[in-house]
Amino acid sequence: MADAPAPPPDVPAPSYWPEAVPVAAPVDAPPAATLMRIAVPASLDPERQQWLPALVAAERLHPDEAVLAEAMPPARRDTFVAGRLAMRAAIGQHAPVDRWAPILRSARGAPVLPPAMTGSISHKRDAALAIVAPRQVAGGATQHVGIDLEHRPTARDLEKLSIARRVLTTDELDALRALDADPLAQRERVLVSFAIKEAIYKAIDPTVERYVHFTEVALHFREAGVVNVELRLPELRTDEWQVSARYALDDRWIMAVATAVRAVP
Repeated sequence: MADAPAPPPDVPAPSYWPEAVPVAAPVDAPPAATLMRIAVPASLDPERQQWLPALVAAERLHPDEAVLAEAMPPARRDTFVAGRLAMRAAIGQHAPVDRWAPILRSARGAPVLPPAMTGSISHKRDAALAIVAPRQVAGGATQHVGIDLEHRPTARDLEKLSIARRVLTTDELDALRALDADPLAQRERVLVSFAIKEAIYKAIDPTVERYVHFTEVALHFREAGVVNVELRLPELRTDEWQVSARYALDDRWIMAVATAVRAVP
């Protein structure tokens, strides 16, 4: 049999995209949660899109997901696809039978998963992170999860304007002054707070279904990786909902995971 013709040089092979890799969950993250992260190739051409059909042909991307990607502005397509690849890898680890179902979008932009699962995606320009967990937890309660991924700040980031006053409450700004002697640690505390709040907003969005202001959630940092969450939303009664969050740092990334658990009446 003759060898198959080589693909045109301007059509990347499916291997052009790396495989998603497992990520360790923060301490006390949702039980049975699966996290996967994938890097976004640096040299993708967002306009020409040859890599989209290559991923579909390799059965790494569902055709319906490619349709969603094609409808997006070119600058968003690669990170959207990265999120779907990371989420599919997480589903494959969590519930292989559901691996090939399309991961579509809700009216509010969240990934739509099989009924027994809850999940969330976060993406930066160079990576995407996904989490999948069981929707039902001990005692018959139900949960939603949220995740966020941010770059750890560097000394060069100190030249940029801080987002502290946009994302922190008055009490959180007061607590931040304890780090005045270490501007980089102070900047990192702001970004960690931002990541945690973003993860919380994703976890509670299926319930509140509205934009949540940064000051409607207050954080109280304890030991490394642990934070107490104070809700200031009228929709979420504390006797009915329990919202918690954890974070983890590695040499490059800030990762935050949040859960919103509704108790059984």
